[in-house]
Parts: sequence; structure tokens; C-alpha cells
Amino acid sequence: MSDNVLDVGIIGIGAIAMLSRVPALRSTGRASITALCRRNQGYLRMAQETMAPVEIYTDWREMLDRAPMDAVLICTPHHLHTEPAVAALERGLHVLVEKPMALTAEDAWSMVEAARKADCVLMATYAGRFSGQTRTAKCLLDEGRIGALRQLAIAFTAYRRFLWTAEEMPAGWRTIAAQSGLPAEFFANWGRQGHWFTEPEKVGGGMFADVGAHQVSMALYLGGAPPTEVVAFTESVGLSVECFVSAQARLANGVMVSLISADANPGAVVGKGMWTAIGDEGTLTADWNGDLWIDVDGRQEQAELTVPRIDPATAFVNCVLDGAPNLAPGEHGAHAVAFAEAVYRSAAEGVIVNL
Repeated sequence: MSDNVLDVGIIGIGAIAMLSRVPALRSTGRASITALCRRNQGYLRMAQETMAPVEIYTDWREMLDRAPMDAVLICTPHHLHTEPAVAALERGLHVLVEKPMALTAEDAWSMVEAARKADCVLMATYAGRFSGQTRTAKCLLDEGRIGALRQLAIAFTAYRRFLWTAEEMPAGWRTIAAQSGLPAEFFANWGRQGHWFTEPEKVGGGMFADVGAHQVSMALYLGGAPPTEVVAFTESVGLSVECFVSAQARLANGVMVSLISADANPGAVVGKGMWTAIGDEGTLTADWNGDLWIDVDGRQEQAELTVPRIDPATAFVNCVLDGAPNLAPGEHGAHAVAFAEAVYRSAAEGVIVNL
């Protein structure tokens, strides 16, 4: 770290990194992207051209050994998060890892342990932990504005079925790629058969393993405790992965959680949904338009969003350089992975999973 600037390497310089993380790092004015890694040299050089001078590598191990870095972003496919994250932490590098943090709780906790031993920051990009709406809601819950929290109900829909069928990528996805400012070739295989996102064993399952990870994280964040019991049902409607998930859970503090995750509604490119928190004295309700409503004693009013949204990459830089709070610590990510893992196990085995 020089002149209070964080030198960052990115492992897995793909769509998420280029569309979200790179712009956010640049906007901080306190992060320098010093190295990029991707196995495909063609895509790697396309990314390099947008941020030269920067070192490029096709082997993340070589990058960790040679590149000047204080921290790394792990933006690889889901099943490839653990090994580079642990290796980076063991080298004393801070780590920001994309969600889901890992595909198994065992892998996730190995990352947490590596961060603990190295005394390094490990943060995961679970969106609700950085949302102004959700962070404001958490403050209201902690203040007891609706009394003791008893139940949470979260419903969400996003369209990802095209990844596992012969459908063409929806227009909304093509628009996102076009607005990136990157060459169209960079997204040539995005969402097409053969891309890792079309392989359930690499994603961890269907839409629930990917987008649903945010809802799992939100449930644990707002609920304020890890899960102890999980039961779930899924429906695949003839596809190789689940399209519909209904899950129930009890958290360690007694809060009950209901999750509905649906791969439906072709117009829901980013996702649509709502959630409700039920307390002894009222309710707190939010939707994906960004509004937050509090209802106490039968009187409903819109709550002011008193906590701003912050980008995960910005929060990561602030945490490392300033000692700001880790908004999505590895422990939280590990509990979220354990929850999701239990959902799939419960649905497959027809049992209540105790954690």
C-alpha cells in the first residue's frame, strides 16, 4: 500500500468484474488495478486494453507470486472461488469474493479460517449487505421499531431459464452488455451453451444458487442469526435445475424465515420481489422499487432511507484502508452458504436439515 492507495489484482476478469467491480474501484480514487488474470488470452487482452498499463496472467498462482498487490478480487466461476481465495489470504492479501462465497460450507469456512490466521479482510459481495434499503431496515429492526422480530418472508423472481434451454439470451441481457462500452466479442459466449453459467455443477444449481444467494444472505442479515433448521421443496418443470424453491428455516434466535425463489417472468432480467418482516408490534415491508414501509398500530408510513447504498468494491477499499466495518464478513458468507447447501439437501432427501 503506497500513498493510501490499494493495489488490487482481479482473478477472473469477466462480465461481472468489468461491468461492476472495475468501475467501482476506479470511482474510489484510492484503488489501482495492477494485475488481471483469465485463462482465455483473447478476453484477457480485451480487458487489458481498457485499463493499461496492467500486468496480465493466465495462471492465478503466477499472478499471486509475481504481481504487486495488496488485495485481490475473486470473480471466477462459483466452484473456483475457494482455492485462489485461500492462497491469496495465506500470502497476506485482502480478499473480496463474489457471491456465493463457495459451494459448500466446508470450503467457505476454510476461507474464513485462512482470513483469521492471516488477519486479513475477507468480504463477500452479497448485495443486501450493501443496499441502502436493507441497511436502513436493519437499523429499524435493531432499534425495535416493530418490536421483537418473529418472522421474515422473502419472495423473489428473476429469469435465468435461457441458460439451461436453447432460448436466445433475453434482450435485456444484451442491452446490459451493449451499455458496458466493451467490445461485443467480450460477451460473445455470455449465457450461451458451453459457458460455465450453463453448467449446474459449476453454478451450484439453478437460479437459487446464483441470484437466490442474495435472498439467503438478506434473510440471515435481517434475521440477525445463523440458521439451525432448514426444510425446502423444489420444482424443475422438466429442466436440469430447479426453477421454483420454497424454503422454511428457523434461525438460532428463534426467528422464522420463509423464502420463495422463482425462475420465471422473462421480463425480470435484474429481478423483482418483496419482503416483509413481522414483529410483535408491527411490520416492515420493502419492494424492489426501493421503497420501505413501516406499519405500527395500524398506521402505515414510508420510512426514510437513512443509510446510503455503497458498492461492495468501495466498501472493501474503505475497510482495508480506513478500518471501516466489514459489511459482509466471511462468517456471514459461510452461514449463507450453509443455508443454501441445506436447502438443496432438504429438497433432495425430503428431510429437515439441522445445522
